[in-house]
This record gives sequence, structure tokens and C-alpha cells, in this order.
Amino acid sequence: MKKVLIPILGVMFTLLLGNCSENEIIDDTLKQYTGHYTTVSFKSNIAIDINNNGILTNELVDQIPAFGFNDLEIRPHEYQTNKSKLISFGFPKTNITFDYDHNPEGFVTGFVKYGYGTFFKFENNSFLLEKKNYTEKLYIDNVRSDKEVFIMSDLEIIDKNHLKISISKEYYDFSTTSWKRLEIDVIYERFIIGE
Repeated sequence: MKKVLIPILGVMFTLLLGNCSENEIIDDTLKQYTGHYTTVSFKSNIAIDINNNGILTNELVDQIPAFGFNDLEIRPHEYQTNKSKLISFGFPKTNITFDYDHNPEGFVTGFVKYGYGTFFKFENNSFLLEKKNYTEKLYIDNVRSDKEVFIMSDLEIIDKNHLKISISKEYYDFSTTSWKRLEIDVIYERFIIGE
């Protein structure tokens, strides 16, 4: 019995070590991308005036003041204990009103980050997102006007400090005084806490 049991245990031990070793490699690769990111590019396929400043542009990152720390968070990372593989995005949502007499074309009261999160699988150096759409809850002058947001790609690695995703989202265009669905390429840069 011992002669049969020892080789079987040896094979099982080897398989366990082999699997742990492979998972550690994946986790080490994933670990280099976990943490917080800020948006460095929010580029639309259509030039619009998103904030009523008279400037039509495709690059919206300088037109929306809501970008900054934690536009993207990839978990697990060293600043939290939950080991779930979770990605949280903070895409800007337009707060707009048409109730001001001096701005009948609309007035942006601000942009806020609208949180969206999903689980992911990390395979072949890509973040494969489990959920690729969400409904943005929006009220315009106390009237519900929800907008669907679609994630058009998985989160791609550009280099060790930059990631990219493509989304489809509606924003108000002051040049046409209408909502437009934009295809937006978002580029993130790693944000190191304390630097």
C-alpha cells in the first residue's frame, strides 16, 4: 500500500506545486497593473463642444474637470484586503439644466464621476471584462433621462504604466444643442499614491 500511495502523493504534490507556480506567475503579472489610474486622454470620434465654451474638440480630457485620481481602479492591490478581481471605472457624467433663462441652450452645472464596476479575468495580458454595459442614471430638470453606456473593448495594456479602453457614451453637444453618442478611446496612466 505504501509503495502505491507514495508515488500518487508525489504526483499530486508536483501537480499542486506546478499549479501554484503558474498562478503566482499570473498574479505577479497582474500585480504590476493593479492600483489606481488617472485619465490622460478621452478622445471622441466626433468633435463637440461639451461645456459651452465655443470650442469644438475631439480630445475632451481638458474640457471635463472631473478627471483625476481614481478614474480607474484595478483590484486586488496593496491598499485593500479584498482579493476579488474587480475593475472600477469613473466615467464623467454631465449634470445639465435648461431652466436658466440666461442659458436657454443649456447650462452645465458640472461633471461628476459615475462609477461602474465589473469582475474580470486576466488572460494573455488583457483584462477581459465580465460586464460591458451599464445604465447611467440622469435627471435633467427633475426629469429622469437615463443613458446607456457601452464598453466597446476589453481593457488593453499599452505599456507598464498605460491602459486603454473604448466606450460608447452620450454627451450633450452645445454646438448642435443635442445629445450625441460618441465613440471614445480612453487612455489611463498609473497614479502612484504619494508621488
